Amino acid sequence: MSRVNLCWASIWLECIETRRQKVGEKPLLSISTFIQAARSNVLLAVPALLYAINNYLKFIMQLYFNPATVKMLSNLKVLVIAVLLKIVMKRRFSVIQWEALALLLIGITINQLRTLPEGATALSVPVTTVAYVYTLIFVTVPSMASVFNEYALKSQYDTSIYLQNLFLYGYGAIFNFLAILGSAVFKGPDSFDIFEGHSKATMLLICNNAAQGILSSFFFKYADTILKKYSSTVATIFTGIASAVMFGHTLTINFMLGISVVFISMHQFFSPLAKAKEDQQNGMHEKLDMSRESSFINMAAGANEEASHRVGPDEKQPLLPK
Repeated sequence: MSRVNLCWASIWLECIETRRQKVGEKPLLSISTFIQAARSNVLLAVPALLYAINNYLKFIMQLYFNPATVKMLSNLKVLVIAVLLKIVMKRRFSVIQWEALALLLIGITINQLRTLPEGATALSVPVTTVAYVYTLIFVTVPSMASVFNEYALKSQYDTSIYLQNLFLYGYGAIFNFLAILGSAVFKGPDSFDIFEGHSKATMLLICNNAAQGILSSFFFKYADTILKKYSSTVATIFTGIASAVMFGHTLTINFMLGISVVFISMHQFFSPLAKAKEDQQNGMHEKLDMSRESSFINMAAGANEEASHRVGPDEKQPLLPK
């Protein structure tokens, strides 16, 4: 349902952007432009499929772990995303940035420890081999979806972000519809009722998720996945503070420690010192290349000068005395 709403929202935003076009610009809603964009952005089907798989993994994980454990295991996505960005996007991270990502993982985990029941531990549920497999898939699949989504959006940078959202969530709606058809075949036609159990609250939640999906695409295209992860963490922190102010919820010591570690991690990751070593290395390589080019130019200029040098009358003197 949320995928369908995202498609309609993308179409509506695309229409608004089309109205703001200037005279003489290439039309955004023409058939030729749409077909060309659809062919160029077919790679968006990959993250759409991964997102559809992730939607089902969220419910499967609840069968093997309690909700608090699922939330803490999902924090491993931070490091997996960084590794995938390094492999797929050829992104380079300094040692300080890797340490900042580790701090982010620790800070989120400390914050979520408060959700455990008293006397319980994160691994109090018996863990089977199948649970380990599902955990690996649960961490890897959404991380791959985010990284491939960023790669697909940025690879076609000239395409409108709203058209790309339309293709992404259109593919997602198709994959989820096929999954519903598959469940209807195995469980019977009664399970095909997609509106069962919906209320006004769930419809508002769907609209909210649709808005979050569109905003996330701006992070993926114009920033990166790491910044999106930090923004989601900060949003969670402000949600906890707002709930304490508005509803009187107690802010635990774990929450305060988690906030501190997360903000330290954010400052460390985006600090100029984190990129100083990498920039210094790049600068040394550039200086070395420039020195090599300048020496080659000087050698070529000297050779050219010697080759074009004309011998004057004084230089025709014999080298030995007569």
